Amino acid sequence: MGFVPFISSGASSRLHYVLVRKVETAPSPQAVDDIIFAEMQSIVRNFTQTKVSSAVCREYLIILLYCINTSTASIPTLDSALPHAVSLAEAGSSVSEKRIGYMFCAEVMPARHELQLMLVNTLRKDLESVNPANISLALDHLIQCPFEDVIPAIQYRLHDLLAHNSPQIRRRALLALNALSIFDFDLMSEAQQDIIARIEDPDDTVCNAALVTASTLYKVCICSTYFPDSSVLSSQLYEPARLVVFNGVNDLFRETWSKYHDRRRSVLIRLLDTLRNLGPTEFNISLFNEVIIRAARQKDNGSLLRSVFLCLPLLRSQLILTPSDAISPASHVRFLLTSREPNQQYLFLTCLECLDPQSWAGTTPDVPALLEQWEVDLVMGFLDSQDPVLRRKTIKILHRVDTSIISSYYKAASQNLLDQTTGEKAEHALPLFEILEIQTGIDGERYARDVSTLLGQIEASSSPDGYIFEGIIDMVLTYIHHSADEFRRMISTCLLTSLKDMKLFLGPTTLVIMAALACENSGQLYLPWDKILEGLSSRIAYCPIPVQDTCLLSMLRITADCSEISPQIFATISKLNESSGRHIRKRCEQFLQLATDKETLSEIIQSAQSSTLPDFLEALQKYQGSDKPYRLSTYPLTHGRSQSRSPKSESLIASKLRYEAYDAPVPTPRLRGKTSSNSNYGLEPSALASPRSFASPELLAGGELALAASTVEFENEMAIFDGDKLFNTHAISEPSDTVSTAPDDLIAFDSPFILEPSENPQTSGALEPQLNFDKAWGGFSAEARGWYGKSIEQLLRRVRVMDPSELVVSVIEASLPPFLGELKVMIRFKPHTSISSCAVLRLKESEEVSCLWRLRGDLPLYVTIKNLLTED
Repeated sequence: MGFVPFISSGASSRLHYVLVRKVETAPSPQAVDDIIFAEMQSIVRNFTQTKVSSAVCREYLIILLYCINTSTASIPTLDSALPHAVSLAEAGSSVSEKRIGYMFCAEVMPARHELQLMLVNTLRKDLESVNPANISLALDHLIQCPFEDVIPAIQYRLHDLLAHNSPQIRRRALLALNALSIFDFDLMSEAQQDIIARIEDPDDTVCNAALVTASTLYKVCICSTYFPDSSVLSSQLYEPARLVVFNGVNDLFRETWSKYHDRRRSVLIRLLDTLRNLGPTEFNISLFNEVIIRAARQKDNGSLLRSVFLCLPLLRSQLILTPSDAISPASHVRFLLTSREPNQQYLFLTCLECLDPQSWAGTTPDVPALLEQWEVDLVMGFLDSQDPVLRRKTIKILHRVDTSIISSYYKAASQNLLDQTTGEKAEHALPLFEILEIQTGIDGERYARDVSTLLGQIEASSSPDGYIFEGIIDMVLTYIHHSADEFRRMISTCLLTSLKDMKLFLGPTTLVIMAALACENSGQLYLPWDKILEGLSSRIAYCPIPVQDTCLLSMLRITADCSEISPQIFATISKLNESSGRHIRKRCEQFLQLATDKETLSEIIQSAQSSTLPDFLEALQKYQGSDKPYRLSTYPLTHGRSQSRSPKSESLIASKLRYEAYDAPVPTPRLRGKTSSNSNYGLEPSALASPRSFASPELLAGGELALAASTVEFENEMAIFDGDKLFNTHAISEPSDTVSTAPDDLIAFDSPFILEPSENPQTSGALEPQLNFDKAWGGFSAEARGWYGKSIEQLLRRVRVMDPSELVVSVIEASLPPFLGELKVMIRFKPHTSISSCAVLRLKESEEVSCLWRLRGDLPLYVTIKNLLTED
């Protein structure tokens, strides 16, 4: 790794520089955590023992933010730093100092903290400032961290800012008003005329923000009808506002479509999304067919086409269902069915899903079938797609057309599983569980019975080596966790009751699911928990090691809710302790120790972030004073404020600062990962393929019972454009063998830990010409970031003129996802060059003539662009 001197590093101070050098040269992730912990303790001690200047305070807060977002271990309390951050936001001598003060408060200060009152006067003064930068800082803080006490001090100034000369301030004022409205509905009603005026703002970003705020105002008006006697929500007060919003949005949609349908596409999409909440007028309904026809003809208009189809289910059926002799809206999108691009296929299925099957499926004698037989076969083929999003949409559509179609497919596919190998079952069983989710609807007991039956068929016919289907575990537990409370209770009760039957065969996959549900629901369901404890203990001796670990943890949690524990259970665990390896012996000893110490066990349970099994494991590890807590890798740490209000990574990514904190060290194997309160489940592959399990202290690559994110729909991806062309979502291809020789550069903020090319499955390769930006960004591990001292326009010009005969530069505007507020740039070689190198760039503009950049990509294009960005 090349040495970068301080003057070229871009570090905010020498202390910052020294810390980053230590982190980058640390021999292991554990050493990184030790270095960061010691540095944070030193800064906290300095805050409490000495008086620091604003410049030093800024330096300390930057380092603390860096430490918070780099460490994977517990951090010391930062309460002593909060008063200094509040003072810096108030009395900072420059915009950069005030920004750090506000940022630290937003990231670290918990909601309803007593120091929030000290921010009220600071926010008021900054909002009344003539400096646009100070106004923007205050508005950004209100958007990110709204609180009720600030409203009386700033509400009138906030209304005035809706007419500010700067479009960026008008946009922020609208979003701040929207954020604060959750505390005071009248705040929104009093500004209704200003909101309607901003809906017609010439700036698209302001118009979009006004539509978001108008939707909130409309919802408030609708809520007033349910609380007619409330002093806050009065139907007489809010009905005029509802009509103003309804008519204003509908008028703007009609005017924008007639005059600017080719120029204000993002506004049209936002208008259609708003009409889904408000409802269109009958006059505007007639425009929908025109929008569909024109958007379908312009094949790069996928987002607009999707938005207008999503409005159709909300309209009265007699207005949207065409007569048999007319053309169905689905006929305009049939060409999408034959596309090989996943985005186009998804768009077709979305459009079809929005229509009543009677209007296209030929289920009634009055309306003939729209699709020909070969087209129906293509739709049925999506049931075997590798893409779970396409599969789920197809299942929903066919289930609405005729439930017997899906039932027949399920019966045939489940029979075919019996003749397949274990690996084939792991792949082909997932669509069957997706079908069960659709078929059972809200019947929790039926879902539990069908899942148990299907799991029994799969595991009974599998090879007798204790194979664990981790994909099934992930899918079932994620679906249960995200279901409604009553539905979740019915499923859990039905599944856990079967544990009482000692003669019932339960495979390892089923046991992991039941153990996780037992831990999460222990004491919350009316069940004989002592019998469930016996059911787990009677099966534990014959389970694979990862399942034994899971069951022992769950059993320990259940003992807290059992008034009496059978001696046979202690005998079973003692016997398992004698015949097991080191990790299971330790878990058995924990059980034998804590099962009889209810007071200590209750303290551990109360210290857990949630009732889920991963959080219980984390709390248990913290209790073991002699052991370092090996955290679950899918849980991000929260520092004071809840994730939903102030996620650290997103906040710092969106920062405009040159001194933004470095990314956490990534893809090297860690003894511990991060934790969070999410409750999706899955078993890491390492846990299922070997005896290493659940973050064993003795094993570096031990498997963990982790939370897996639920399937993410393409909803956000449909709005991503490459110029005017909808991006593709093809997966990134095979890795390159090219070895990176670029040194880590502090000024470029390179990640200190990067996998070797042979270990990274998503480095370079033959990328598709229209690769989705979000997929491309997530596909590269190496990242550089830095500060460009000139404007974004000048930077883009330099990128575009690098080699126009060989390179293609595509730009996605800042108002479109992903990474809203940042300009997205994709650079790739033209097809005739036969070079597959690709690079993606994110640009964040500052108030000054400069911008923050983040770069990922393949070699050598990655190195070329990085040198171009850092050579000045």
